[in-house]
Amino acid sequence: MERHKTLADYAPSGPKVRVGAEIDAYCTKCRLVLGHTIMVMEQGEPTRVECRTCHSQHIFREAPPGAAPRKRAVEKGSGTWAPPSPRRPEKAWLDATAGKDLRNPIAYHPKTTFEIGQVLIHGKFGIGVVVGLKEGDKILVTFQDDTRTLVHGRA
Repeated sequence: MERHKTLADYAPSGPKVRVGAEIDAYCTKCRLVLGHTIMVMEQGEPTRVECRTCHSQHIFREAPPGAAPRKRAVEKGSGTWAPPSPRRPEKAWLDATAGKDLRNPIAYHPKTTFEIGQVLIHGKFGIGVVVGLKEGDKILVTFQDDTRTLVHGRA
């Protein structure tokens, strides 16, 4: 006699990466690889997570900056998924600060309007250089550890 199939019989095999699931990630506040909860997924990959230790939310980073990320074997179409090549924040920082006077930065505030090439100081991220404009009221700022999008010119 054949048994009836249950919902578990139809569940996909392999890792369960979904919103609300736990995943190991590098916490930018704790500066450790810790357990995180997936908050946002795009194209089947986690993009925003929340640290289960300090409860800070940040983009998903599998490994600390400068460290070689681990390869995860996740089935995605044909073959396996490997993380993208690590960005080089040191090179971006050196390129952005070439010829800039970093001694007198402008204090960052969302209401202040910035221009490309200006040096600013952010309360959390430190000294940065405006390298681009994005979507009208946003700027791309290169800091020593990463390039971030900040708002500006908000009245």
